[in-house]
Parts: sequence; C-alpha cells; structure tokens
Amino acid sequence: MEKIEVRRFYKRKFTVGLLLVALGILMPRLFTVMQLHIPRDLITAIREENTVYVMIAALKLVSLNILRCLPHYLGTFIMADSIVLTRGGKELRLEKAAIVLIIIPQVYFLIERLFDIRYDFGVPAFVLIGLLLFLGRADYNLVSLPKKLMMVTMFISAVQFLDVMPALSALPVGRGETSTEIKFTAAFLEAEGVLQSMALLFFVLFMLVGLLLYMLVRDENNLRAVGELKKQNEEMMMETRIRVLENRTYAEMRHLVHDLKSPLTSAQALVSLVKLASEQRGDLQEQMYLQKIESSIERMSGMISEILNENHFTPITTQSLFDAVLADISVSEYASLVEVYNDAPHAVIEVNKIRFVRALVNLIENAFYAVDKQSGRIGLSAAYSNQEQEHYIILRVEDNGRGIPQDVMQQIWESGFSTRSSHGLGLSFVKQVVTSSGGTIHMESRADEGTDVTIVLPEGKETDE
Repeated sequence: MEKIEVRRFYKRKFTVGLLLVALGILMPRLFTVMQLHIPRDLITAIREENTVYVMIAALKLVSLNILRCLPHYLGTFIMADSIVLTRGGKELRLEKAAIVLIIIPQVYFLIERLFDIRYDFGVPAFVLIGLLLFLGRADYNLVSLPKKLMMVTMFISAVQFLDVMPALSALPVGRGETSTEIKFTAAFLEAEGVLQSMALLFFVLFMLVGLLLYMLVRDENNLRAVGELKKQNEEMMMETRIRVLENRTYAEMRHLVHDLKSPLTSAQALVSLVKLASEQRGDLQEQMYLQKIESSIERMSGMISEILNENHFTPITTQSLFDAVLADISVSEYASLVEVYNDAPHAVIEVNKIRFVRALVNLIENAFYAVDKQSGRIGLSAAYSNQEQEHYIILRVEDNGRGIPQDVMQQIWESGFSTRSSHGLGLSFVKQVVTSSGGTIHMESRADEGTDVTIVLPEGKETDE
C-alpha cells in the first residue's frame, strides 16, 4: 500500500490557522451571553409581552455564536488548506477534510474543560467538512485565501441561524441552554412563526451571499487556470521558436564557418609552403613574418571554431577580454559611458571568447537602457578573489540607473522575460554563457540607485598572450 505524502505545506498559513484556533478557544471567555444582556431581553419580552425583544435576543445570540465560532472554524479551514496530501501522486481530499474531525472536537473539549461550556459537534462542523470536500474536489488553490474565507464565513453564519429555528428543535441543532430559552419564550408568547420566519430569512440571505461568493471564487479560479494554461502555452511556443531560431542560426553558422575556414586553410597551407622555402634559403626575417602570419591564421581559425562550438574554451586574460569588449562597443552610442577598472589585467580565465564578449556587451547594453543619457555611468571591472584557498576572478558590470523592481527580480533570468518589451533572451543568454564557463552570476538592484551584476569565474591556467 502506497504511503501518504505531504506534497505542499504552507508553514505561515498553518501558523495563522493555529493562532485562530487558539483564539477560538478563548472566545467563550471573552464574549458571553451576559455581556449582551440576552437573559434580560427575554425577561423583558415576557414581562411586556413584546415579541420584538425575543427577536433581538435571537439576533444577539446568533451574532455571539458567529463571533465565538468563526475563529476556530476559519482557523481549521486555513490549517486544512495549508496542507496538500498525496498518495501515489494523487491528491487526497477525504483525509484533508478529516483534519476538521480531529481539530473541532478537541476545541470543543478544551472549551468545556476550561470554561464549563458545552458545545455540540453539530451541523456547522459538518458544513465545514462539506465545504472542504467540495472546494478540495475542484482544487480552488488559484484563488486568494481571504476570498475563500469570506465565502466560508457566509455559510457558517447562515448555519448559525438554524439554532433559533423552532421547527428544527428535534434535530441536533440549537440544543444550547440560551437557544432553548429563546425558543421557549417565543412559544410562550405565541411568536414561534415570527421567530421561524426571521431566522429563515437571514439563513436564506446568508446562504445566497455565500453562493454568490462561491460562484465568484469558482469563476476566478477558472479564469486563473485558463491564464496559467495560456502562460504555459506561450512559454512552450516561445521555447519552440527559440529552438527553431537556434537550429536555423546554427545551420547558417556552420555554412558560414565552412566558408570562412576554407580560404583560411588554403592560406595556412600556402604560408607553410612559403615558410618551408624560406627555411631552405635561410631568410630568418621572412621566417619571422611568416610565423606571425601563421599564428594569426591559427588564432582566427580558433575564434571561428568558438563561434560554432559553444563548449570550446580558450584561456584569455581579462585585459584581452576587455579589449575585445571595448572594440565591439566602440561604434555604439554608449561607448563613452563605459569606464573600465581592471585590477587583474594578467588574470587568466577559460571561456568561449566570442560568446563571453557578447554576454558582457549584453549586460552593458542593459545598463545603458537604465541610465540617464547625460549623467549615466557604466562600470566594467575585474579583480582577484581568494575563497577557501581557491582563486577566482570577479567581473562586474554596474550602473547608476533606475534599477530593477524587486517584484520581478526572480524572473529576470527566465527566457522570454523582459522589462522593456524586447525578446527577453539577453539575460538568459548571459546566465547560460557564465554557467557553461563554470562560473556564477548574481544581480543586485536598488530603485533609483542602480544595478550591480557580479560574475565569479575560477582562475584559469597561464596563457601565451
């Protein structure tokens, strides 16, 4: 037999529910029948033979019962709603509703022990169980808790009017001492019909409001569910488009690399032949020039390979990396805003140079769109860092722009997400490049102060640069 597992547990919600249950235990001590002068109203009704006082006493009692029972009923509902139980991947609803059968009797037991007040485990408790089963069956987890609590409040309040209905005296409802006295007084004054009508009117009214709230909750949940499906479909379509674009780009790049490498291979072969002839003649100066040409061709061939192969990494100094970045942005409108601070110019990192340069340029471009075009400042820096006997290189791109709202900080690395109506691939690409290089990336942003992007990379081996 498969065991029951807790799929989700909302600790804060559960704590709030527990506190409400504790408050519900104290409510009979805080609010009593005597404080509302209900016995005095009944005595006045008999003395003056006035049924209005009976109605007032009934309304006071129902209000008191609602006030005293709502905390532990709502608390129990919140506690049950905070736990999602599953067995074999399937959500359990009967077991979830059983939480009510465990908590409510214990609340009644504690109230009776502490304050000598006896509560019946009657209709309201079973109504709450029914609501939990009904709501759990449809899985209304997309609707905010306050809205569901308002709906539960209406139904529980409606049920409380059953306590003062004379026609239901034979049922397990309204068997408390005060409820019995109110119905007895109404019978003595021959006002049972009036009391029944009034209680029925309020019962129907609260039930209708509860049903309206239920329909609103149901419709909102359905709309949110449709919205979630639409969002998932859009994300799938976006991923599909990205894959198609990447595949097409990859295919085009392969053709381009092939077209570029063919003349390079021919040039390299010709240089080798000329170099061999030069060696035979003993022309050392010519050999030196040809060696430089051959090295340049090999370096260009390596750069082309990096374009095609994402996992092709080469050691490069931070100075060479920054030089490549500055060369890339030299013709852009934001080149003058970029300030470079390199405290580790000879530090070596192993990255895909072409892709990493593109990643840094993306970060600089994002900073440009956030800063003021007159007073804006974009910093690009590198520094050493030693952590637990490991050597790291810290690269930072910072600006003094408007910052990023905190409510979207968790989404900035997601593919397709953008704060300025772009395709939203920039930061996702940056994170992918940094991660594939064995590094980590972190962003901090403050409203109207700026954004600071920190990249941590392991220090690489020495390079011949």
